[in-house]
Amino acid sequence: MKILRVVAILLFVVTTALYVYFSVTEKLKTDNTVPVITLEEDVLEVGINATNAELLKGVTAYDEKDGDITDRVIVESLSNFIEPGLCRITYAVCDSNNHVATATRKVRYVGYESPKFALEEDLCFSIYEKLNLKNILTATDCIDGDISDNIVISSEDYTSAIAGVFTIQATVTNRKGDSSVVNMNLFVEDLDLSAPEIELTDYLIYLEPTSKEIDFEKYIVGAEDEKGNDLTDKVQVQKGKIDTTKPGTYSVHYRVTDKNDVEGHAVLTVIVGE
Repeated sequence: MKILRVVAILLFVVTTALYVYFSVTEKLKTDNTVPVITLEEDVLEVGINATNAELLKGVTAYDEKDGDITDRVIVESLSNFIEPGLCRITYAVCDSNNHVATATRKVRYVGYESPKFALEEDLCFSIYEKLNLKNILTATDCIDGDISDNIVISSEDYTSAIAGVFTIQATVTNRKGDSSVVNMNLFVEDLDLSAPEIELTDYLIYLEPTSKEIDFEKYIVGAEDEKGNDLTDKVQVQKGKIDTTKPGTYSVHYRVTDKNDVEGHAVLTVIVGE
């Protein structure tokens, strides 16, 4: 009995020792460290069409077990703009034991501009015309290109087939969440459908605030009556109360009258920025 008791005790001691040994060994083998991502700059400046490599500029990663793992860093996400041209970028890296680390900084897209509108025709219509602004209003973005399908047009005072000056609001948003909003005047008049036509190079332009005199005559391409007679030299430019030193939306009017005293009218919408 004493021998059996001694053997049992020895087995227990050996088993316990082996358990402790393997437990400690396993813990020593286990990697509990987390990688560290280091960013050289708090704000990274890149071009509009920055590549993935450019977005990773100044990013390094290190892990106590694996060493330098910079080549494993990826761009995990890019946020919407927190202000025009500025967003947050999040990086992620994973070590050989699947421990993940992340880091975030800001990215500024140098040269970025908010979406811009354009008009293929002017905002002067006859009450006899069918009005569809979606056919003539377009929008482009320096990141997304043509985003005309994103345009939303609204008006609180427009009434169809009624002459008057109405206000329309156009809004467009790009995929980074940056929106451009513009309020424009819409002119609906009792114009004869045989009225002379005036063609302009542009029907909507953007200007930086300036005290310089703007030559609005340069936007005239030509004018002709219903029979094709040239009336270009008879076009009159009416600038009204446009103030190119003050941000806002203005209208420049172009008028011409044919030999039958029928008047043609075209409008150039001018947006003076901040």
